[in-house]
Amino acid sequence: MQQARKLPSVNRVPSPAQPGGAPGISREPGKRLKKAKLLGIMAACFILSLVVVAQYSSLVVLNYQLSSARSELNSVRESSRITEIEAARLGSLDRIESIAREELGMVEPGMEQLNTISASQRVESEPSISTSQRVDPENNRPGE
Repeated sequence: MQQARKLPSVNRVPSPAQPGGAPGISREPGKRLKKAKLLGIMAACFILSLVVVAQYSSLVVLNYQLSSARSELNSVRESSRITEIEAARLGSLDRIESIAREELGMVEPGMEQLNTISASQRVESEPSISTSQRVDPENNRPGE
């Protein structure tokens, strides 16, 4: 018959999981706890690093939005400045007077065309205006 070869003996300590002190591989309960703690710390570090990356990415997005808002603000300021200059040019009295004289054919009134009326005087020589002849001052049409 064949004989079983004997293997060199390994320090086998009875495992508490194996009742009756059956030989088994040595397992220390402290090692499992240390591995679990190490795994927990690594998971916490990973989650913390994800939070930091998320914060930096939101910072980049906010900087981009700030940059675009600043450029839009500068554009609006420039447009406002151009509009103010155009309004000042169009509202100048010299320009209005030249358009009135050249394009509309208006002339400055002479002294004989001016009538001065004081508040204390009442002009009786003016004909009275009936309600059908009155002119609406808003649109220069006869009143109704």
